Amino acid sequence: MAQKLQSGAIDRLSEFLLPGNLLWTCDPVIIKQLFTLPNVQVPVKMLKLYDIWGPTIGSVEGEEWKTHRKVVTYGLNPSTQLSVWKESIHQTRTLIDRWADDGSVLTVAKYWTSRLALHVIASIFFDMKLDWREYTAQDKASNLLSECGCRISFESALFTVLARMGLIFMVPRFLLRTLPFKACQEAHIALTDWTKYMQNLRQKAAEKIDRLATKKGKTILESIVLAGTPTSSSPNTRPLSEESMLGNIWFTLMAGHETAGNTLAFALLLLAIYPEHQLAIQKQLDAQLGSRPSDEWSMEQDFPALQKGHLGAVLKEVLRTYNVIQFFFRLVAAATTMVDSSGQKHDVPTNTLCALNYAAAFQNPATWAPKNVSEARRAELHHSPAIDFDPSRWLDESVKDEDLIFFPFGNGPRKCPGMPFAQVEMVAVLATLFKECSLELMVTEDLVQTCNGDRNMAWEKTRDEAIRRMKDDVGANLTIQMLKELPILLLKRK
Repeated sequence: MAQKLQSGAIDRLSEFLLPGNLLWTCDPVIIKQLFTLPNVQVPVKMLKLYDIWGPTIGSVEGEEWKTHRKVVTYGLNPSTQLSVWKESIHQTRTLIDRWADDGSVLTVAKYWTSRLALHVIASIFFDMKLDWREYTAQDKASNLLSECGCRISFESALFTVLARMGLIFMVPRFLLRTLPFKACQEAHIALTDWTKYMQNLRQKAAEKIDRLATKKGKTILESIVLAGTPTSSSPNTRPLSEESMLGNIWFTLMAGHETAGNTLAFALLLLAIYPEHQLAIQKQLDAQLGSRPSDEWSMEQDFPALQKGHLGAVLKEVLRTYNVIQFFFRLVAAATTMVDSSGQKHDVPTNTLCALNYAAAFQNPATWAPKNVSEARRAELHHSPAIDFDPSRWLDESVKDEDLIFFPFGNGPRKCPGMPFAQVEMVAVLATLFKECSLELMVTEDLVQTCNGDRNMAWEKTRDEAIRRMKDDVGANLTIQMLKELPILLLKRK
């Protein structure tokens, strides 16, 4: 049965593969051209894999894409950023309390950061407040459970769908429902109930559509429903089907959850490995925020200042060394000539599928200066990307035009519309965490004894092993992620 399931997944994936030439590149100059040239397109056939409900912003082209883009960008408008800022701070502060109750040991960082991203998204997208201590939504979600006739909670449905994305994408729906495997059954129930929740919330928004136009503080779901529905005040709006509304909500939610959750996990691990950068962040936080309580922090003033300083430099360096999206794809629809970073011209024929290798582009030593570490030492540390983690490179004022070689959220007209959301969220999370706390790699007493009681030596050995695991234990699914245990300690700042 497992072999049949694997065969079916391969057959399903093959439906979305494109015939023709393949260009594989890590040249940032070529990559930028592939993002911006008018005769280069997104290979939407491949991205139809994500169309669980209906066409989305990721799987359409031309005028249809413009309609989807308008709807999604209306939902991700600047007015939501203040809500993202406040909710990210709130969720992080309450998570710190939860960690303290659990003994302040973070065994798998990704476990917590993915849920943190989920809690922020649930609030901003749906006005659903999720609680750390209960792991269930509050009364609002309980009421929704009875209204929709669902078997599992809103939070469980959402998190399980996100956790089982690969299975949902690859296995046909009828097999998902009928196969006796636990993972398939969980995915089927979660997807069925999540669809019911979304239909219920969309219907409630549609029923008050004329009032939404003047409502302040709309959720992203309400904004997407409003932007995709003709109303008395906007009769010329091109309608978007219910399936596409749900699809776009899902697509933006999935992208935001995966990228933010994984990036934050890598950030926590790297900062535990390099505590000197924690100290630099904390120095910046103390200077910028002083003794003000977090509910007085200003997104308009504090966020830009923090983003320009060491905290922002750390996030950029995390995205460089561990960009969770390792590949983007583009399709050359008409023959074109491109110029690479050395000035050499290349003729690219029609129907060429281009794989944009971010991992190599952002770690190319010709562009990104590596640390002065010997080859023998690099081999000892398994050539881990963590070796060259160096946020200070972003604070060099002589570096100009970084957007020419660094674009973690894509580039051109199809650049990720959720970039401001993610940036505000991640800055707020790290600012809240490191204003109150510090992180340390967990050094075992057995290792200290092995080092004859020398704790400094034990810490150095622990750090070396952590750096190696930042290569050996990082796996790839839809994104790269660190799912194995690498314990870190949460300590309150003195």
